[in-house]
Amino acid sequence: MTAVQAFCVLLAIFALGEIVAEKTRAILSATLVIAVVLLIAFWCGLPADIFDTAAVTGIANVLIGILITSMGTMIDFPELKRQWKTVVVSLVCVICGVALIVVVCPLLMGHDMAIAGAPIFAGANTAALLMTSTLTEKGLADLSSFVILVLVAQNFVGIPVASILLRKDAQSFLKDKGNIALYAHGDAAAAAGEAKRKLLELPKSLNKPSIKLLKLGLVAALSQFCAGLTNGTIHFFVFALLFGILFSELGFLEKNILPQTESNGMIVFTTTVIIFTNLANTTPQQLIDMLVPLLLLLVTGVVGVAVSGLILSKVLHIAPGMAISLGLTCTFGFPTTMFIPKEVANAMSSNEEERIAIENYMLPKMVTAGFVTVTISSVLIAGVVVKML
Repeated sequence: MTAVQAFCVLLAIFALGEIVAEKTRAILSATLVIAVVLLIAFWCGLPADIFDTAAVTGIANVLIGILITSMGTMIDFPELKRQWKTVVVSLVCVICGVALIVVVCPLLMGHDMAIAGAPIFAGANTAALLMTSTLTEKGLADLSSFVILVLVAQNFVGIPVASILLRKDAQSFLKDKGNIALYAHGDAAAAAGEAKRKLLELPKSLNKPSIKLLKLGLVAALSQFCAGLTNGTIHFFVFALLFGILFSELGFLEKNILPQTESNGMIVFTTTVIIFTNLANTTPQQLIDMLVPLLLLLVTGVVGVAVSGLILSKVLHIAPGMAISLGLTCTFGFPTTMFIPKEVANAMSSNEEERIAIENYMLPKMVTAGFVTVTISSVLIAGVVVKML
């Protein structure tokens, strides 16, 4: 197989995953489809070295830092401030879920298997990237298959549980007619004032895709340098996320910069497919042997989220079902955080006013929670937990 042929095969599998995810409204995630197709393909004779042949391995390892840096530029602090209860609940719930996995699961399965899977429960492909690369470095590449299994299977736990809880919450919400009056009409958008020039903002003449990509690369390189100064105590990915936030606030990086570089598709493609490199060595028997540990890990994580969500619902005076659902966004993330509230609103409303009210009540909270759990906490948690391997 030539390099171009190998590259096209990977592109085709990636495209198939995106198409299925779109058609199923992310119930079947792109990650799940890619993993299943690749696994079957490897068992049917697809060359195990296809990633090296396609030359995506090396470039993906370079682009990971740029991808995570760009994630930091997506953070909207004014929205996080408005949704502070959502931020607190989702963050505490995902931390408690992972903490319970770290404490309990090593007693029920291998220590390294439990630790490898724990931060993946917090969501995000970036956490999986961190864990799989570290497992390979430590000679534990066989556990990468378990990491991928957790990544693709947690959707089937989080989505139905969150959907059921939000439907119950919608029933309670509709009993109070004051809620409908309050949420049926969205707040009027505030008039945008004249934006102040930020400290490190570059002239408009340099507002070019290549310059934006260069800036991302410079910040990623700085992140790697700072991680080296700590001898790896603070992981490169953690610095990349934090510096992405910092330099976005200072104006050096534009908000949500990656699509503006006109390289978003290629970066997402290469950094996604590289997660699955170790599937080439996964046998059907190994997959079967992982099912019980997988179930134990996911149940433990959901229990941690549920208990902490119930406690926080009492402390912060929010609905228990909503609190638990906010924590469970770590298992599916965006765009499912957008789809579920819309589906619940359509199913539980009897008229357009009720539908709009439910959607306005649930949608901002769920989207914000998914951003906090998957985009922010998963990288930070993985950076901490990886030291326990």
